[in-house]
Amino acid sequence: MVTNLPLQGQNILVTRPEQQSAELAELIIMQGGQPILFPVMDIEPLEIKSKQLAPLIQADWLIFVSRNAVAHFVNMMPKEMAAHCQFAAVGNGTAQAMRDVGIHVHCQPTQSNGSDGLLEMPLMQQVSGKRVVIIRGKGGREHLAKTLIERGASIDYIEVYERTISHPAEALRQQALRVDKVLCTSVAGVDNLKKIMADDWLIFQRIPLVVVSDRIKQHAADCGFNTVAVAANASDDAVIDMLTKMDN
Repeated sequence: MVTNLPLQGQNILVTRPEQQSAELAELIIMQGGQPILFPVMDIEPLEIKSKQLAPLIQADWLIFVSRNAVAHFVNMMPKEMAAHCQFAAVGNGTAQAMRDVGIHVHCQPTQSNGSDGLLEMPLMQQVSGKRVVIIRGKGGREHLAKTLIERGASIDYIEVYERTISHPAEALRQQALRVDKVLCTSVAGVDNLKKIMADDWLIFQRIPLVVVSDRIKQHAADCGFNTVAVAANASDDAVIDMLTKMDN
């Protein structure tokens, strides 16, 4: 029996939406840990009318900002999209989700995940006169669009889902206070986590936290987390790598 696995005996709080946690949970178990599924937000699809898809017909670039954007858009992608349209992802996880449903990825970050990483890519610096459609959730960040506009692109949004705060049972909330590490993969997730754990925040913020970008790390620190580590990217393998490294 293997007893010296990296996460042996550790309880790991996974705050991703439930439908995105299964593979990571399996990896945690393989490393000896016990995943505690604690989704802090629910992802709800938005109704999309045909006229909202009109910008796709002449799009030069389609940018997906998350795995959820891919999952909630793929079935409505029109067959008559411009033949020259190219597809971009803001990170490795999003790029993999695109490939999984047969969307070719022409551009993704190579150095760091997120909008800034994508904007560093040469193809994203050659967008003057290009028509760009960003597929995202309701009320997403404006940084990507603003920068592309400054570079001469025209921007349209198609918002295909919205995030709502989850309401875990009290027994699960109490269990969250006894975990060894917490994983959170978005700024909105950190905000929801703080709201959900508000009554016990001074205790909860002492638990080591793993995030997937420097921006989330800064926000988590501003919210009071004492120990925050950043995974190399948002992929499951990178998250597992950081969860194990935190003990070294």
